[in-house]
Order: sequence, then structure tokens, then C-alpha cells
Amino acid sequence: DTPGRDKDKDNEKDGGKLKSWVNPPRDEAQRETFKPSDCAPLVALGSDGKLDYKPYTDKGDRVLDWSQCGYRRSETPIPNVPIVETLVPLAGDAKPVGTMKYPIGQDSRSRIQAALDKVAAKDPTADGNRGAVLLKAGTYYLEGPLRVPSGVVLRGEGDGPDGTVLIVDGGNSTETAIDVGAPGAKMEEVGTAVRIADAYLPSGSTHVTVEDAGQFKVGDFVAIKKTVNQKWIDDLGMGERLQHIRGGEEGEKKKPWKPESYQFRVCRQIVGMNGSQLILDVMLPQSFAAEHGGGEVAKVNLDGLAREAGVESIRLVSNYDTSVTENNKDTNFRNYRDGIVVSGASDSWVRNCTVLHVSLAAVRVDDDTRHVTVRDTKSLEPVGPVRGGSRYAFSIGGGTLHLFFNCYSEDGRHDFAGGSRNQGPFAFVECTAVRGEQSEPHHRWGTGFLYDRVTTKDGTLAAINRGDSGSGHGWAAANSMFWNCDAKSITVFDPETVGECNFAVGFAGDPLDEYDASGLVYANTRSGYWGTPQEGKHFGYALMGNGHIESPEGPAKPESLFRQQLIDRIGKEKAANVLGESLPIQEARR
Repeated sequence: DTPGRDKDKDNEKDGGKLKSWVNPPRDEAQRETFKPSDCAPLVALGSDGKLDYKPYTDKGDRVLDWSQCGYRRSETPIPNVPIVETLVPLAGDAKPVGTMKYPIGQDSRSRIQAALDKVAAKDPTADGNRGAVLLKAGTYYLEGPLRVPSGVVLRGEGDGPDGTVLIVDGGNSTETAIDVGAPGAKMEEVGTAVRIADAYLPSGSTHVTVEDAGQFKVGDFVAIKKTVNQKWIDDLGMGERLQHIRGGEEGEKKKPWKPESYQFRVCRQIVGMNGSQLILDVMLPQSFAAEHGGGEVAKVNLDGLAREAGVESIRLVSNYDTSVTENNKDTNFRNYRDGIVVSGASDSWVRNCTVLHVSLAAVRVDDDTRHVTVRDTKSLEPVGPVRGGSRYAFSIGGGTLHLFFNCYSEDGRHDFAGGSRNQGPFAFVECTAVRGEQSEPHHRWGTGFLYDRVTTKDGTLAAINRGDSGSGHGWAAANSMFWNCDAKSITVFDPETVGECNFAVGFAGDPLDEYDASGLVYANTRSGYWGTPQEGKHFGYALMGNGHIESPEGPAKPESLFRQQLIDRIGKEKAANVLGESLPIQEARR
């Protein structure tokens, strides 16, 4: 049965308007004594110093391994690509233009783009690198955006005010200042899709059995697609129920999920075969059940994707109109929507950059991408409405296996965010937000997010059913983990389907006498869970909800889940080399 549904009401209308199917909302969450789950700890250091994992269902669903996120699976450091072209700032004074924040100087866009294109025409090395374009320290004025092609690196001499500063003009709040990769390139499916034969595949699976494996071989890239049916949508309460949470005119605006719009595809590589069983390079971020539509596998061609493209050591500044003061969704500040967007690319990166004054994302990793690292990068002084559709500082809009490491955001709404139908794993590790609001997988079933030692003392973290928020955001997250984070509150809810849970393990903040439960109230109200078994509980700690919670009173071992998973896989010395620093694993209480 749909949680909270009154079957007698069904589609009846009150005064011509949709009725609500759920219990009336409350302004406070239920307070209960915390009791550890029977399956805790799900992850713990074993006697050999490596992590042991315990399934959280009797079907074998387990916590994911996030250590393969990032450039080249985080097995090797981002390279220092040789410089083959060098540019210096143009001489001449910049002049003020109306009410724009920054003056405008002689345009350098065309010559920078020409240098990038010149390097792109070179033959790549065996690793796919063609060379770097170095912009010497100073200020460059750009009357339009740049594109960094496959095998090319755009490099400056520092992201501070005295480094390489790009002031980009001509934005209209819909454009991107720097595109990295091959925008529009696709992971094209080839051949015929084959049905999955497994009646159930648990979350964290690294193999899949197909009805006919004749067309596959080791080394092939494949799309693993979860082909959900109406039962899956109804079991999650994402069908017609979305319109009946609040009902009335508000309910009329909500859009029930449709199976054809939720066919989740994630790219993997075949690394072994055993008859009709395909062994995959990376875990699957969600379960597959025949009763919920099962799935299928098809070969994909990645030849069109860019590789080894990067931006580093740049201070990117979007010009904007200082006279604009409105706070509407369609307000045009004449700035850029996004600073740097990576799309149509694999094994690419953004590092040591600072982005100022964009309205949406400092850095976004978009569709048709794999293994992208964004690290040591800042989002400062965003300019745009403080409301929906703006200020998602570091965000994931598509692809799989991305790592955001040591990134900093200020004055964001969703500082570290995932978008619709994202299929992980994805990792935000040791990132910090100041004066932020809520970081989260934001809407419509993002799977496999890790927030590891993320600090947002002014804001909150959540993996919840956002229900009828927006046009019907619904379940925002599944199989997502908050590990030793520090936030005002960390709210996790457990989806209704088997093998798809959310987790909060450990709290790294200073203990408080009282913790704000407003996020939990929001989640219960928007999802319509009040008075049902799904209702989330407040335990007097920062960690709350009805998802899997461990160690809510203090940090858990190890200090960093991502770091320990990487050490377990490639060794401490190599892991330290990849992350660029020592890796102390400190003792912490459970």
C-alpha cells in the first residue's frame, strides 16, 4: 500500500481540487532513543588493517567502494602535461563599461582558443596527451567562452589575484565560460540490448548475467540499464501519489514519474566473463529486481569522448551588472551561468582553480563523462538569485565515477549537489562550504553518492525523499553515504524498495545541546510520511531520519572512508601520491 494513503479518498476532489492522501503535517519530529541497527557496523577495520563489509540485506546488498572515482580510477596522479604553447597578457588599459563590475580590455579569447585548437591538432602521446597551453600570470579579458579539447590542458600560473586571471564578459546567465571535453559527444549504444537474466542483483554487484552473452567480450564498454516498471514507481510512492501529498492547486502542478522517463543507464567495462556472466570493472550503484522491471545490457562506443582534457591554476572571473538587484528566477545579471563544465569526456580534470561570480555552478560535470576529478578548487562570491536553479557550486549533472576533493564553496544553496537520475559512484571528499544551505543528491533518484568528511557548519546534508518539492523531485538519493561529516543536521531516509538505502555513519562536529530537526520536518512533510512506518526520527543528535545510522555521537573509524578504501585497493604509498599528501589514519571512537 502507498504510505499514508486513505484508499477511500483516492481521486475524489474537494471543491473541484485534488484531495490529499496523507496525514496532516506537523511542525516537529518525533524524538526517540537511538538504538544501533542489528547489522552495524556495515564497514569496519578488520584485524588485517583493511575494511570489512557486512551486507545490509539478506539479498547481499552492501555499501559501495568509492575508491575508483576520479581521474584514471584514482590509481595515478593527474599528470603535469608538458607546455607546448605560451601566451602573455595583451598590453593596454582596460576601460569601464556602464555598470559592469569589471572594466573591459583588449579581447584575448580568439588567440587563446587558437592556441588550444593548435595543440588539439597535434598527435597525442600514448597516454592521450597533446600538450598544455600556458597563460602567464596577469589579466586576460575574454569577450566570450573557451573550449578545451581532447588531450589539451589550459594552465595558468596560479588562481590567486596575482596569478592568471581570466575576466570573461558577454554572458547572459545561460552560458558556460569554459567547456572542457567534447560537448554533445555521446556514449553511443551499438548492437542489440540483451536482457539481464538475474532475478535479483544486489547493490554493489560487480557482475551481471545476461540471457545471451554472444556479442560481448572482455574489454567492451557496456551500458547497464535498469528498466523500471510502474510497480517500482508505485512502490516508491512516485506515481499519482505525488499529486496527493498536498493536493489542491499545488498538487495539480506535480508530475508523477513515468517508467519511460526513468530508465537508468550506467557505463561499465567488462573485465572478465564466465559463460553468460559479465564481470564488471566497478560496482553497480543500485539493485536490479525482476519484479521491478529488471534490466538490460548493451555495448557502447566511447570513441567520441574527449580524454585527458584539463583546466588548472586559473582564476576565472565572470563579469556582471552591478545595477541588477532582483531575486527572480529569470533575472539576468549578465554573468555566466557556469564557470567550468566538463562534458563528453573521460579521465579529465579541473584543479587549483578559483571561480567567481557565476550564477549556478563554479564547476559542473555533465553528461557522457567518466572518471573526472575536480580538486583544490574554490567557488567565491556567486552572483544570482538565492532560490531554485541557482548557486549549485559543485554539481554533478551526469556521467559516473567522479571525484570532488578538497573543494571550497561560499554562499551557495546546494554547494555539493547531484542532479536528476545520476548513476554513481560519486565522491565528495574533504570539501567545505561556508554560509551554505543544503548539500545533497538533489532530485529524481541519484544513486551512489559519498560525502566523506564534508564540512558545512552553516548548512545541512540530506539524502531523502523530497516528495512533491518542485514539480515532483521525489526520491533524491539511494545508496548514498555520509561518513564523518560536520553539519547542522544530516538527514537520511530509507527508500521503500529492497537494497536501496541511505547511510549516515559518524559525526565529526562539536557536540551540541540541541540539534535542529527542521530538515527532518521538511522531509516528512514533502514526502507525506507523517504517521507512517517511513516517518523519520530525531534522536537528539545531528544524524536523523529512518535510514541506516551509526555512531551519531562522534566520529567512526576510519577517519576517511574514501582514503581507506583507496589504501586498501592500491596501497598507502600510491594513495598518498595520488592525493598529494600524507594519509594519517587517526584513531577515532566508534
